[in-house]
Amino acid sequence: MGSPLSPSPEEKIAAARTRLAELAEKFIERTRGEIETMRQAVGALASPGSPALGEILHLAHRITGTGATLGFDAVSERARHLELLVAAQPPGVACESALAEQIRSAIEDLAAALAKHQG
Repeated sequence: MGSPLSPSPEEKIAAARTRLAELAEKFIERTRGEIETMRQAVGALASPGSPALGEILHLAHRITGTGATLGFDAVSERARHLELLVAAQPPGVACESALAEQIRSAIEDLAAALAKHQG
């Protein structure tokens, strides 16, 4: 066993695992809230000039990167799909209802992937 000043390799690994578990839990909580924000933003997609599309894009991008970093591969893949779908839409232009429905569906797919990680 290492002294308090120099933890053993096992102690370092245990501490890293604990920290990773904390980060994963925070990611799940934050992402749950971000999904709710995206769900609410979908309603504003029909309005030209609405910031909703940019907000969804920003959140999807963040979920993609953080999810991949923390090993939430399915969540990251769903968020990336959403990100690409939204990024293809020209900024400032109102979304057609078919695209808004695709975005809504992609958000629900993301929510379903996240739900598999909730306790």
